[in-house]
Amino acid sequence: MLDTPRPLRAARFSARKGRWIQTTNCSRGIREPLPSWIRLVSWNVDFQTRNAKKRLMAALLYLQREVFRCQTPTERPDPCCILLQEVPVGSFTMILTNEWVQRYFVVVPTSTDKWPASATYGTVTLVSRTVPVSNAFTIEFGNSSMMRNALFVDVKLSVPAPPHTPRLSDGIATVRVANTHLESLPVGAAARPTQLRLISEALQEYELRGGVVAGDMNAIGQSDMTLAEDVGLMDAWQHGDDDEEGFTWGYQPREQPYPPARLDKVLFTTRGGFEVEEPERFGVGARTEYGDWISDHYGLMTTLHVVREDEGMDISPPASLFPSFQQAPVCSRDHVQVHVRRRCPLRRWGPRPVHHQHAVSVVFAHVDTFPHGRAKSSNVVECEPTLITWTGGTGDILPGADPTGAAIESLGQQNSTSVTWVCNIASGTSIGLTLRDSTGATVQSAPFTVNSGCEYPYMLCNRASGSTCR
Repeated sequence: MLDTPRPLRAARFSARKGRWIQTTNCSRGIREPLPSWIRLVSWNVDFQTRNAKKRLMAALLYLQREVFRCQTPTERPDPCCILLQEVPVGSFTMILTNEWVQRYFVVVPTSTDKWPASATYGTVTLVSRTVPVSNAFTIEFGNSSMMRNALFVDVKLSVPAPPHTPRLSDGIATVRVANTHLESLPVGAAARPTQLRLISEALQEYELRGGVVAGDMNAIGQSDMTLAEDVGLMDAWQHGDDDEEGFTWGYQPREQPYPPARLDKVLFTTRGGFEVEEPERFGVGARTEYGDWISDHYGLMTTLHVVREDEGMDISPPASLFPSFQQAPVCSRDHVQVHVRRRCPLRRWGPRPVHHQHAVSVVFAHVDTFPHGRAKSSNVVECEPTLITWTGGTGDILPGADPTGAAIESLGQQNSTSVTWVCNIASGTSIGLTLRDSTGATVQSAPFTVNSGCEYPYMLCNRASGSTCR
């Protein structure tokens, strides 16, 4: 039936049987620990351009290596959902035969006959096996002349436990993730509001923590600019539809019948209980080994974090202290380290679950964005002292390391839960804080920007002695 949910089953690859088998949607019997965050990746992979199979294979390889930084098919990705649109019927098997997908993902749907009748392309969702899927269904749009639908999966994530508590989590939450491709072109403008309203209603069912939808929204008309708000959803992009940094279509190639625009979006429900970061683009300039554009769309990636309903994700220290942590990972020994480090501009990762482990490190990183909230940064001033505080851990300095680069500065051994750091980073630089324990597990703050506070260029300041500029 159209405009109503139709149940689906996810499938996983059985290495023992050598084939894909349907999974049992695991609404019960889920064991902790579960991740409290999940990376969401959305990409319209373009059904229409030539060499569809080769381009889809290149897209999967790009996701594996460039987005998730898994250089071989044997490397496990972060907890994630990958939402693909415009997968051609004839290329669907490229997903099922991909070794990385077979090892680490469940796939919804299991075959193209689950798409709307007569569809020549459709939506596919991949969920990493580290994230339990408790339900899956599709809604076929009754007003679509282009055989469009929305594909839903319900995933289980943990609610972070309160500070100083021994339990692994504060419970398990269900978050619904929708993958969609709304009606295209100006002729589809009348259909898109009804389609997105159906999605919004499905994301806001009572038993859910909430929901998020990502995909090709085909936002090409003026009426599309307010469509998310009209149906009760919030846009994760915070800079407006006219900001070219958010445009996802119209460049690959530049010769298009319509101007570049932000066709692809990430939208989410507003009830609270989780937060979604502002999305980043990927696939900019991405080509196959034969020189074809992988897709005419850029992809979007973001991170969804479950939070306790009594807390937000903002780090809100007293006015005299910044940056400051909420409870650091509970540790059985007391080692703390402060570093400044650089970060790969493409790589984004969420904090791994940190259990009762050893040594905790506090790290500065040079970042574009960090996945652990939105910090308030008014007190970090170039060449002036900043008091950094944390909870849990004191002791000796430990060797610092970073998944994407070496530390660029060490602030030395710390014997308490705070350190005063004379900011020796140029104003305008975006940096972030990371807690790292001796096993390599991390949790991270939001980015904050160093403010200007010195009449001299920062490299001329007497920072080596720890003094401030005069």
